[in-house]
This record gives sequence, C-alpha cells and structure tokens, in this order.
Amino acid sequence: MHRSRPTVLGMALVLALGVGLGGTAPGPRMEAAASAVAAQRGVPASSAVEQAGDDAIVQHYQQLGGSASFLGTPVRSPYDIAGGRAQDYTGGRIYWSPTTGAHEVHGSIGGHYLELGGPAGFLGFPRTDENPTPGAPGRYNNFAGATIYWSPTTGAHEVHGSIGGHYLELGGPAGFLGFPRTDENATPGAPGRYNNFAGATIYWSPATGAHEVHGSIGGHYLGSAAQPASSASPAPTRTPPQAPPAGTTTSPAPQSTGARPPGPTRFTGPSADTTWSGGPAGFPGFPRTDETGTPDGVGRFNHFAGGSIYWSPATGAHEVHGAIRAQWTALGWEHSRLGYPTSDEYGITGGRRSDFQQGSILWHEASGRIEVIYTSVPSVLLGVDLERIPTGQKVVALTFDAGANDAALRSILTTLTANGVPGTFFLTGNWVNQFPSDPALIYNAGNRIGNHSMTHPDFTTLTDAQVAAEISSAQRTIEAAGGDPLPFFRFPFGARDSRTITDVNAAGYAAIRWTVDTLGWQGTLNGTRGPGFIVQRVMASAQPGEIVLMHLGSNPDDGSTLDADALPQVISQLRAAGYSFVTLNAALG
Repeated sequence: MHRSRPTVLGMALVLALGVGLGGTAPGPRMEAAASAVAAQRGVPASSAVEQAGDDAIVQHYQQLGGSASFLGTPVRSPYDIAGGRAQDYTGGRIYWSPTTGAHEVHGSIGGHYLELGGPAGFLGFPRTDENPTPGAPGRYNNFAGATIYWSPTTGAHEVHGSIGGHYLELGGPAGFLGFPRTDENATPGAPGRYNNFAGATIYWSPATGAHEVHGSIGGHYLGSAAQPASSASPAPTRTPPQAPPAGTTTSPAPQSTGARPPGPTRFTGPSADTTWSGGPAGFPGFPRTDETGTPDGVGRFNHFAGGSIYWSPATGAHEVHGAIRAQWTALGWEHSRLGYPTSDEYGITGGRRSDFQQGSILWHEASGRIEVIYTSVPSVLLGVDLERIPTGQKVVALTFDAGANDAALRSILTTLTANGVPGTFFLTGNWVNQFPSDPALIYNAGNRIGNHSMTHPDFTTLTDAQVAAEISSAQRTIEAAGGDPLPFFRFPFGARDSRTITDVNAAGYAAIRWTVDTLGWQGTLNGTRGPGFIVQRVMASAQPGEIVLMHLGSNPDDGSTLDADALPQVISQLRAAGYSFVTLNAALG
C-alpha cells in the first residue's frame, strides 16, 4: 500500500518513540520530535556513501535479530539524514554515519535524542546501541557528542563535556551521584553549566572546571538544606543544550570507575544564616573541589571560588571566606584550637565575624585587623583568680581597667602603639555605653578586651543569678560595640570568693587578678606621688608572667592620670630588664 510522505513521517515518529527493550517508556513532545525528523531528512549523500550506509544498517539489523528483534519490521526505505543514513522500524531506528557506524536508538532515549536535535544536533550520531548501565538499573546510549541515560525514576537526560567526564570519574550511574535528573543547562545568572543528578549536582565554569556539590554542603550552598542537593538545584525549563565549550571533554562510554565515598546524606533543616548562599550566581561562585573529607576524618568540605563550606556532625555546614578564612587557614583549619566553624560570617559593629567551636575570628574594617578570640578556658585556670601568667618566659601583660572615665585612654593607646606593645582592657558595660566609640579605638589598635561586669558591683554581695546577669549584660554590650570580652573577666574591686569564681567560670570566663596594682587610681595624694611611684611598683614586682593592673580614668579629686604618665617609662625599663609584652591570650596556653 502506498503511503503519503506525511503519513510515513508520522508513523516513523510513533514507532521511534514506542516501548523498547528494557521497558523504557515513550518520550514526550512527539510533535517536536516529528519536526526534528522532517528537518533532518533530505540531506543528500553520494551513491557510494548511501550504499555503504544502507548495507551497514541491514547488517546491524540482522545482528540484532531482524524482524524477530525488538526493532520489528522496517518502515519505508532508508533515507539521508545529517550526512548519514537512517532506517525506521516499528520498534526504533538505526542510524549510520561513516565515522560512527550503524547503531540503534529507541524508546525514551530515542525520543529525547530527537528532542535534542537528533543526528543534526550537538549529540551527533549514536556510537553505541542502547545498553544496560553497569551496576545500576537503567539504560544508556553513547553519541558522538554526549551520552543519554535513562532510569525509571529519572527519565532520559543527556550528559556531556567536562561534566560528563567528571560524572564518570565519580562512578557514573552506579556511583553516589546516580542517574541525571536534568540535561546540561546554563547556570542562571552565572557563566557556566550544570547537571542535576539523583544524589548531587555537578557545576562547570571555564575558570573552575567541573566539580560536584551535595548533601548539607550543597543545601547550604544554594540557601536551603531542606531537600537533597539535586532537587534544590536550579532547574529551569529544559532547553536544548549547547555544544560542549571549547576544550571540554566528550563523554566516554560508561564504565566502572569506582565510586568515591560520598559520606552520609546530611540534610538537617534550613541554615540559620543563609546570607552567603545563592549558588554559582551568589557570593560563593562555582565550586573548585568536589566534596572532600577533612584530614581529621570527622568532617567534609567544598572549596568555592568565593570561599569554603565546612561540615561536621557537631556543627553542621557553615561557610568561611575572605580575610577570616585566610586567618583560620594560617592557624591550621579545623586542626587549630578554633575547630570547625559554627556560624557563617556575619556583620558586627565596625566589621565582620565568624564563630568556631572554640572561639571566633573578628575582622575590624577601620584598621583591617584580624582578631582571634579563644573562648575555651583551660582547666588550669578554673577555680582560681589568676595573679600571674604561668610561664617561665620573661613576659609581662599590661592590663587596664575602665569603669570611671576615659581621660587617659588616648594617651595610653598612643604610647602602646608607639612602642609596639599590646594591652588587655577590662571594660564595664556602663563605661561602653558612656563612651560607645572607645572600644573600637582599643581593638583597632591591636589590643584585647575583657569583661569587667556591667555596673561594677561587689560580686560577693550578689546572688548567683545577679552575678550571671552582670556578666552577660556586659558581654552583650561589649559585643554590640564590635568587641568580644571572652574569656577574660576581672572582678570589680578585686572582690571575690570561691562561689563567685565558680560563677564566673560557669559563664565561660577565666578570672584574672593581677601581680601588681600600680595604685595610680589613687592619684597624687596631695602631690606626694608621681609617675616614678608607678614605675617603682611595677619594677619591684617584675617576674616572668607578671600581670600589671593600671586604669584608664583620672583620679576624681586631682584629675591626675599617673598610669598614663608613667607608661612610657614602665615599658622602657621592663624592656631594659629583658622583658617582652603579651596580652592575656598567653595565659590560655
């Protein structure tokens, strides 16, 4: 029976999309596929090429079982297509080109192949028949420019180029990534490409290459950890993928490459702070590594163009970037005393901050200073009011209490800076409220800040709850000014007992007393004392680990600032005696 050309085309399309070997379901978009077939037919071939192609098609048809095979019987004659030849059958189609030979395509893979342009598209001619995927319940065809994979749960999707190559390096369908859930697509808002897979997403950019992101790290990267990385990844309406960018690889045939251990699936709910998120178009940019285990064997990480995301069972997933990341790196990453990050970087007054298991790193914008805060208190400092840094080295810690006014602050800071000496400043919350810009002057000059209570009461007269309130109120006030007083606390008036020391420790602080009080706060006593008195007291108590107590305020009766006046000579004479200067960080070991 003679059939018109439109009728033959329609039948060919229906047959090509029919159910094929392995139960692959018919592909969608039949009208689009019909248009693709019609557009590709009619490309002329020489008679010699035509005969060679037709012979190869017939031979391969017979190898597959002929009319008794899943292909069924031929439909119309072979035809020219995209510089090669093709033959339709009731159950599929065989394509041939001089460079790829004859191979069949059918079912959902065949339908998707036509949606993506067939032989005239970027996939080109098939290089294999449809085959079962090794180690995974699905099917695949290799093409000149890509591979199309199919599984019952994901459908048919193509993978190609550098993404396809890296996919196979990570185990392909049999690895932790599983089957693709999308074709390769352009990343929204960023110059790159991505494929979603059942267990991860692989991103590619010219600058970073192809790398996978998954699990809690993948969720945090995109700004939501409520679902697997693949389903949380951007999934725009499918469009025909472009040809692989110049220099990328063409996907080889699937093979077992050995799956990299993926670690557990770790989606534990939305992150508390997702300001860093946004995927490739956001601050992180494209990944520069796959997810990798940390050297300690506890956590996982991905590096990105804009920073890193680290995960551990105890801390979850958090990002570290910029100058704070550089400081954490210099300290030894998660192996350092700080441990893993417990927050993303966030804004504070005058700068930025990231918190870690055992402390924080602060970046102060005005000075560009990076400050490392260790919050863990060594057991040797618990239950005591420390009077000397436990060391045999000739070091001295200059400390300054603030509670009255700030009359001597600028003079003291000038002297410390001029001599390259750091100090530790104990601030009350009320003082910070009275002089809100002063804390920034202190920490931007490279000094350490401690907690001196909120209102400067005698702690031995307070209940445990009142002690806790004094400490926490001062801490919040100092933090609001951009500083961090942890883990150093000094009792007002030096008044303490074993109970209040325990309360201070319970609040996360080490109690710090002094080796010598200069008594500069007493003033000149009607002119009987001057700066020399201060210097004499400090030098008389000089010893390894000496803690010197001085004050920032002026005497209320005579307005004197003896500590500030004596400070240049204190520094000079201590140096002459072989001493160097440290902050109280030295007490933390």
